[in-house]
Amino acid sequence: MIPFPDEQQLWHRFRTGDEEAFAMLFKRYYRKFVHYGLKFTANEQLVEDAIQDLIIHLWLHRTTLNDTPSPTYYLFKAFRNQLFKTLKPYSGQEELTEYMTDSLFDVSAEDNLIDEEFARLTQTRVGSMLDKLPPRQKEVIYLRYFQGLRPEEIASLLNIRPQSVSNILQRALASLREVWLLFLFLSLLAGI
Repeated sequence: MIPFPDEQQLWHRFRTGDEEAFAMLFKRYYRKFVHYGLKFTANEQLVEDAIQDLIIHLWLHRTTLNDTPSPTYYLFKAFRNQLFKTLKPYSGQEELTEYMTDSLFDVSAEDNLIDEEFARLTQTRVGSMLDKLPPRQKEVIYLRYFQGLRPEEIASLLNIRPQSVSNILQRALASLREVWLLFLFLSLLAGI
């Protein structure tokens, strides 16, 4: 079995003109970019347009790109900038959304009916809890826990200080913890 190259290897190969590495890199990130872009607009076509524009831009300028210790960070930063550039002409017409509720957990087929019902209830509740967070907190939670970016990378991406990222994460987690405890208590009372 051929091992999958890591992002660093793909990034290096892409910068040297390897089309296969470029395709593999964007296969890994395409759905993540769509998911992230839908946090800012409900118009999936605009998100996909931004991704396509980014792909073209990166390919055309690959020889001028620097090496990076974190291709994930670089690509998310580049995508975010491209998305905002794509959305700018529509700012008066396009309704920018807050984070949309998405499935956060997959329920396996082997779970019994009770586990599946509890998982659906939990999934709905977590999505609902995330929806109640302010947009900046949702964005930081998404970048930190769903995309694995470090606080320093998030700070740079959002043009804020790393301490601000830590503060935002702390407030978001405290809010989620508070609501989650209430949910668990009510679930126990209801016998779920």
